[in-house]
Amino acid sequence: MASTKSPNHLQQAMQYCALAERCTQDVMNKLMSWEVSEDEGLEILEKLRLEKFLDDTRYANSFVADKWKLDVWGRGKIRNGLFQKGISDLLIQHALDTIDQDLYVAGMENLLSKKRDTIRMEPLISQMKKIISFGNSRGFEEELIWQWLENEGLSFDTNNSLEDEDQRN
Repeated sequence: MASTKSPNHLQQAMQYCALAERCTQDVMNKLMSWEVSEDEGLEILEKLRLEKFLDDTRYANSFVADKWKLDVWGRGKIRNGLFQKGISDLLIQHALDTIDQDLYVAGMENLLSKKRDTIRMEPLISQMKKIISFGNSRGFEEELIWQWLENEGLSFDTNNSLEDEDQRN
């Protein structure tokens, strides 16, 4: 007669965490999908933390590094991503503080310049609106976007309106 031993959820959770950096919410969702009881789930989470398989600080720092360096997300979008993962405001802020401000601004400027190159033939007001929208969608602070626009000589003034008219004629 074959024994019906229940799966070792702790071992499965360790393997799950070893594959990629996970946050508490990710592991909780996985445990729920395995229909692990709440008591057993809390026990597993504690063991994972003790054995360093699970660390929300490490997760937040990794998330920030990946989303900033690989995807060029701004702080706002990164903050929202971590918030949706159930990371505390304090951990989010500490992780965001690891981004070098000079590199951050340079990365944003490079991204906005590339965007502008794709819309350069459009009227200046249209370019500005699209750049602001694009920068916001990537999570960059409006103040930094406006500074970049100003440095590029773009503003919502009468000169741009006249240039727009000249471009259309």
